Amino acid sequence: MRKLFLFCLLLANSYLYTFAQLRVTDKRYPDSLLQLSNNLQNDSAKAQILFKLADYWAKIDSTKAKIYLAKCLKPGLKNPYLEALYYYFRARVYSPLNSKISEQCYIEADKRLSKFNTNEAFLIRAKAWANYANIQQKKDNEDLMVYILLNKAIPMAKKANSKEYLGKFYGDLGLVFGNKLQYNKAEEYYLMAIAILEHTEISDKSILFLIYLYISKAYIHNHNDKISSTRNILDKAKNILPSCSTPINQIEYYWVESMYYRKIKAYNKALSYIAAGMNFAKKQKPYYQEKLNGEKINILTAKGDFKKAAIFLESLIKNPQSKYSINLLNYYKELSRVYDTLDNSKAAYQWLNKYSKIKDSLTERGFFDRINALEIKFKTAENQKKIAELNAANQKANLSAKNSRLLNWLLGVVSLLILSVFIFGFYYYRNQKKLATQREEIRLSNAMLQGQETERYRVARDLHDGLGNLLTVIKFNLGQLAKEKPAIEVNEIARQLDHSINELRRIAHDMMPEMLLNIGLEAALKDLCESLTSNDLEIDCQLIKLKSTIPQPTQVSIYRIIQELLTNVVKHAQAKNVLLQCTQHKNTFYITLEDDGKGFNTDQLKEKAGIGLNNIKSRVNYLNGKMEIVSRTDQPGTSLNIELNVKT
Repeated sequence: MRKLFLFCLLLANSYLYTFAQLRVTDKRYPDSLLQLSNNLQNDSAKAQILFKLADYWAKIDSTKAKIYLAKCLKPGLKNPYLEALYYYFRARVYSPLNSKISEQCYIEADKRLSKFNTNEAFLIRAKAWANYANIQQKKDNEDLMVYILLNKAIPMAKKANSKEYLGKFYGDLGLVFGNKLQYNKAEEYYLMAIAILEHTEISDKSILFLIYLYISKAYIHNHNDKISSTRNILDKAKNILPSCSTPINQIEYYWVESMYYRKIKAYNKALSYIAAGMNFAKKQKPYYQEKLNGEKINILTAKGDFKKAAIFLESLIKNPQSKYSINLLNYYKELSRVYDTLDNSKAAYQWLNKYSKIKDSLTERGFFDRINALEIKFKTAENQKKIAELNAANQKANLSAKNSRLLNWLLGVVSLLILSVFIFGFYYYRNQKKLATQREEIRLSNAMLQGQETERYRVARDLHDGLGNLLTVIKFNLGQLAKEKPAIEVNEIARQLDHSINELRRIAHDMMPEMLLNIGLEAALKDLCESLTSNDLEIDCQLIKLKSTIPQPTQVSIYRIIQELLTNVVKHAQAKNVLLQCTQHKNTFYITLEDDGKGFNTDQLKEKAGIGLNNIKSRVNYLNGKMEIVSRTDQPGTSLNIELNVKT
């Protein structure tokens, strides 16, 4: 089952490769994924696409994200790996909505994925723990975040052999220490991340881009002697920004650039970067505008333009981008300090007084927060009791469902076994039937060849013993007549009769050579070559390691093949030299025949072959052999190679 799912996963990944050129920020990305999911028939592969759609919409439209998440696992699609992925992506969807549900789902995803020892499973577990750590950071529990990154996310990324995420997690650690103003420790992890990511092919350039910005920020705050290094790193960030250009990344880049130019006292340049970043920030959450405004205040005060700083701060207080009291608190405190610098003690005191009131209000609010926490804790205990009761009922239902699934699996396995036996029986019957047909064809061919040889032997005997003897008697009588009455006509008739007797003996010998039957194949082949050698034709006969244990019917077939080959050379090739080589290696008999006569077009043999060549092919096939003919009309010579299977 796991192998089947991995195949489906490969299928989904092969489809996703088609859309790999589309970044997540591309407006076509969700439409492309949706079209792909509609075209897929496999439920497992479709679930992979729907997971990505849910993840895409998680931070944009939570309603859409939940819809796609609900479609991921169809009823009846029981796949442990997909179920584990479901909890991971459910955590991603609920992360901006309900951090508690998100935490629970990340833990459940890690638990379920622990059953799979694949790089992909290890990587998703690493990402789950890293996301869980980010939730802890938002809850101001950065100590726990550091612990999780060091003891969970980073070891899991190493097991997944993912250098990209290993570098990212080191960067996250650096960010935590940077937030705590431990810049030396932050730099250590940033440099570790950069050393990995700069030598790794990464899919998301934003990871390296943001780490460049983070370490630049650390250098700006912690070192006056690393300004040139900061500039080099910011230039690297600028070079890869086009490949990961999102509004957030643009804002982050302009923010850090403004810090750099404030550091080198190029204040107007720093303010221009704040303005450029604000063009993007206005379309984002207020957090990003406040980040840029905070840096603008730093630039104005560093520049010594306290009047502009005061005017800007009062405008922020009058028209705040967000309603967070903590931001107003910082603005009041900074404005009090600015007016104090301007020797406006009255205004400084007024803003300091407002700062104190808000601070006291926040302290009182903290008291009510603690009361609410106690109430929530009590309600949680009550809910835990109800949850325990529901869990008991669920366990009972799960046991029943598990038994049903087990029975279904058993029935499925039995059905599959019966089907396998049926298919095996069908193919076995068909193969046996085909084998029987082939055996019958071989038997008929064998019988036909044996019949031919028997008939040849009978005809040869009849010619030699019957007609041959009769002609010999006639020749003897003509010889006596020629002695009594010499005449030219009688002598001529006797000469022609003598020629007929020799031709008759040759035909009888060709039909069934006595030497083959009495002495063996090697002697018969030598005799055959000598009989065909003449002043016009030289035959070089080479017989190598021929065994006398070859069955006689097989010897006869080999003899007939060679006899037909040499006869064709004599009749058609007009050759002067012929090389015949016969070699035997174990149960394989090799025949090679080469002549220097005229060639011919071998393609014509496929359309029309003579009786002699057909006889050769039949005997080669009978001996499970192979035959190759090499010849051309535009150059002399023909080469023929035959390989036969013989049993000794």
